[in-house]
Amino acid sequence: MVEKAINLNQQLNDIEQMFASGHIKKAQKDLRKLNSMFTKGKPIPSKFRHKFQRLNFTAKEYDDWAEFATSDKRSELINSVNALINQSLEPRKLANKINSFQKQWQNLDQHGKTASKEKWATFKEACEKAWEPCKDYFTHLEGKKEENKAKKISLLKDMDSFPAGKTAENITVIQIVNFLKGIHDKWKLFSPVPDQDFQELNKSFKESRSKINQLLEEVEKFNRTKKEEIIAEVISLSMDDIDASVTRIRELQEIWRTLGPAGKKLDPQINENFKTKCDEFLKVKDKELDESRGIMESIIKDLRDKVLAPGEAEQKFKELENLQGTNEEKKFKKAIKDFAVLQKNEKAQEKLKSYQELFEKLIESGSAKVTKELIPEFVNGKPKEPMDINEASIRFQMFAGLDPIGPKEMVSRVKFEELKNRFTEKSIDLNEKLKEHFTNLVYSKGIPNKKESAEVKKAMIKALKKVEGLLP
Repeated sequence: MVEKAINLNQQLNDIEQMFASGHIKKAQKDLRKLNSMFTKGKPIPSKFRHKFQRLNFTAKEYDDWAEFATSDKRSELINSVNALINQSLEPRKLANKINSFQKQWQNLDQHGKTASKEKWATFKEACEKAWEPCKDYFTHLEGKKEENKAKKISLLKDMDSFPAGKTAENITVIQIVNFLKGIHDKWKLFSPVPDQDFQELNKSFKESRSKINQLLEEVEKFNRTKKEEIIAEVISLSMDDIDASVTRIRELQEIWRTLGPAGKKLDPQINENFKTKCDEFLKVKDKELDESRGIMESIIKDLRDKVLAPGEAEQKFKELENLQGTNEEKKFKKAIKDFAVLQKNEKAQEKLKSYQELFEKLIESGSAKVTKELIPEFVNGKPKEPMDINEASIRFQMFAGLDPIGPKEMVSRVKFEELKNRFTEKSIDLNEKLKEHFTNLVYSKGIPNKKESAEVKKAMIKALKKVEGLLP
């Protein structure tokens, strides 16, 4: 009996302590349990009656305060939900607001006195009215979820069938990675799905992906083995025959490029190892090439400085065997070609210069002052009647396809005569015509007046450049 009294006293003290520390709900719950013990005909011990009364009064006081505190808040929530009824909000946003108000109501129930039946009914009705615009949206959403579910199931089938018949010999890492990327993108796109299917679908996705990842690992392992074999072959090559070794290294580098990754962790290390082993040979070869390149540049310089003739330069380059069939050979051939063009241009310029000197002498001093050295070799014999230099100049300009410069009346007359001749001449030998015009110019009479001589000379040089290709 004493033991029971002590236990009851301890329980009442615990409840009192809970009220004091703010655990109101727990205190009220435990107090209700004790009260129920003594409402079934069992009297409260007299020495605890006062404490019971005091604690019950405290519990009721807290209930009153809770009701007072939450009453306005509940009315506020009802008003907030009613305000949503006539608002044109996006369905998802509207649903979120309604859910937020419902959670606040539940929180009040958990931490205070439960709302009256009337107030709860009012709040519930307001929520149902506000939810009306969301019904169609979420009905459609449910349909969309089912559609996405079906699409994800189809993707799972694609994933499960992908590894079939595929080996390291017939598929690459990049093909697998691209497939997985496409699947991942679609998987994310086909969302949301029904809540009850979410976990199961994701579980199936991980299982299907693991099979593909296994294939990926097999391909990476295959690549790793092949790369290690290539590295071993590079190591076995001899420095004694550097040309043959480098040739083989170039072949192995091409094979290496066809192989995919050997795994994220190992691939950088393997690639670096391969590069290092190749560089041991390539650096030796590059040193030899650098020496040969230096000799080639010296040959090209001597060619440009005319120390070497093109044939000599080509013979010396052939002795540089390690440059044959390389880009350096292309560079050398271009240098030979450029030199030939340069020589041709130089010869052309020299040739044009000699003809230009002839024209200048004719225009400045007349044919009487033209030396034998200036007369072109192809000019043979004198014309029966020397032509006026202005006329000879006009005819030469027209032969070159230019609108001639000279005395206006003479230009008109010559143009008419040349036009008439074109109708009577069956065929024209350009080389013979050129000889004729030069003969007329070399043995012409008179000189242009000083006023016109500069323009005539300019026109003659222009005509000369036009017929350059015909000059012997």
